Order: sequence, then C-alpha cells, then structure tokens
Amino acid sequence: MQPSIPLWVRLVTTAVSLFVPVVGWLVFQRFARRSARALIAPSAIFVALWIVLAYTLSARGFFSALRPGSMPAIAYAFVPLAIGYLGFLTIGSARAVVDEIPLPWMIGFQLYRALGVVFLVEWMLGALPGTFALPAGIGDVAIGLAAPFVAARLKRGAPNAREMAILWNVLGIADLVVAVATAVLSTPGPLHILAVDSSSRALTMLPLVLVPTVAVPFSILLHLVCLHRLIGRVQSPLAVRGVA
Repeated sequence: MQPSIPLWVRLVTTAVSLFVPVVGWLVFQRFARRSARALIAPSAIFVALWIVLAYTLSARGFFSALRPGSMPAIAYAFVPLAIGYLGFLTIGSARAVVDEIPLPWMIGFQLYRALGVVFLVEWMLGALPGTFALPAGIGDVAIGLAAPFVAARLKRGAPNAREMAILWNVLGIADLVVAVATAVLSTPGPLHILAVDSSSRALTMLPLVLVPTVAVPFSILLHLVCLHRLIGRVQSPLAVRGVA
C-alpha cells in the first residue's frame, strides 16, 4: 500500500532535494571562475549525474526492492559522497576553490535542514514510524534553525565561534547518522529490527527517497568540508568572515 504523502510534502521534498546540490554547484562555479575554470564542467557533470541517477533509480524502484541477505540498496547513495570528499581531499585546485567560499555561507546554507519537519508531518499521518521520524525530524529542525545563528557568530568573530561551529558540524553529522541508521533498521530488509509494525518504506520511494539519496549525502559532505577547514587549517579573517 502506498504511504500517505500530501502533495505539498511531495513538492517540498522534491524541490529541496534538487535545489540543495544545484545551489551548491552554483556557488562552487562562482569561485572557480576566478582560479580553476577547468573544474566547472566536470563538477557540473558530477552533480547532474548524481541527481539524474538518484531520480532514475528511485523511479525504477531500485531502492525499494527487497533483496534478502544483501546490503540495503540505499547504501549506494553514499557513493557520490565518497567521490565528492575524496575529490576535495586529493584535487588541490578543487580544495583551493572550496577554501575560498566563506565558511558562514557554507554553514548558514544548511538552514534548509529545518524542512526535516516533513518527517514529523509524515509521522503524524502514520506514513513513517516514530523510531525514525522523531529523532530525524527533531534533529534536522534543530540543526537547520541553528545554522544561521552559528554562521552569524562565526562571521563577526564572536568568542568561541569556531568551537561552536565545530560542535554544530559534529552534531549535524551525528543527526544524519542516527537518521540513516534508524531508517535502515526500520525499513523492510535483512536489518529490519525496529518498527516492525510500521516501517519506513516510504523513505525508499519517491519523493522521500530523494532525501537519503541526494540531500543527506550532500549535507554530510558540507559538514566534512567545514570540519576540515575549521580543524585542519588555520582560517584567515577574510575566509572566516566572508569579507571581500
């Protein structure tokens, strides 16, 4: 039986899942135009393939198909995350471009995470179990609403702003890890041990499947890049505050 998903939830989920990586690429290519133009086309192809494959495989039921004894298909959604982060670490010009993007922009952008409220709506409608929807929805809303506050403190160089930004990123990753774990454990398959009477099957079907296949990996990639810059590199005042 198809889960109950209101039209507005379908539209919001689809729009945000497509909007997030596209806007991320637009920002990347804006800074790449100044120093690494050769990366513009490959990065556009990477983002386009990511979105097209996620949507096509989802429409064909790849992520909702039951494969007894095999790895959950949703795990393949993290291949673009691995490729993206590996590219950031190994391609010097790509890392140089990303390092030019003001950190407050990268943090504040994750305000979109507050739209995780749709999980709470779906829980109230009975389409998602509370074991997944409550921690995922509440965690996403909290991280999303905190993003502009953390970004503003970092931009103006407030006391302990860097430490707060590090904590926010760590909590943001933890929220996504918990969400993915509870989703896998509450979805029909070899690891289904939670919410056996009310599964998270809706997350393996369009449009909600675009969240774990597009929005979640991209969000984790943003967090990892931010942590790399906050912890592994000494930020100049211009890079942190976003001053031209």
